[in-house]
Amino acid sequence: FSGRARQMEQALALAGETGDALRVLALDGIPGVGKTALAVHFAHRVAARFPDGQLFVDLRGFGSGGSPRDPGEVLCEFLEALGVRRWRVPASTESRAALFRSVLADRKVLVVLDNALDLKQIRPLLPGSPLCMVVVTSRRRLSGLAAAHGARLVGLDVPAPAEAAESFLRRLGPARADARAGVAEDIVERCGRLPLALAVAAA
Repeated sequence: FSGRARQMEQALALAGETGDALRVLALDGIPGVGKTALAVHFAHRVAARFPDGQLFVDLRGFGSGGSPRDPGEVLCEFLEALGVRRWRVPASTESRAALFRSVLADRKVLVVLDNALDLKQIRPLLPGSPLCMVVVTSRRRLSGLAAAHGARLVGLDVPAPAEAAESFLRRLGPARADARAGVAEDIVERCGRLPLALAVAAA
């Protein structure tokens, strides 16, 4: 992972806030721009602040091998991961969401909701405790999440040319010494400076 210093600073600042409200960070941007990479890197950076665990799910909101995940099913998986026996998990999504909030009421847990479709899919998966934090990634700007839950919206654009070139050269590793002058810059531009495309090209 490299770059995204400004966005990482924003995320870390939010993680360090204290108050009575749930902290929610929503990252948005086009496919391949590095939303998931930033979310996962941030989760590793702040793991010590959430000693009761981290929960991650790909909500498959936008074409990642299946239909969008049902929040009720995700809640069942989350509750089991948190130690709730399957027979204690209620049948309805609403009841599962209430139990999820209760279980997390006094725990410090980071929840990463990757590739979210919309607020309707996200809302049941939000803890109620300010001890927790949620990171959401989506191709859409989740303005409703900001209006209803005070989410901090952070948009990701393609990296600057120099930042993209440095990321590409780092991925090349020992092979970077063989890269001719100007070749890396040409590859970076042909990949549209998209981090995912650059990772594939470097591989």
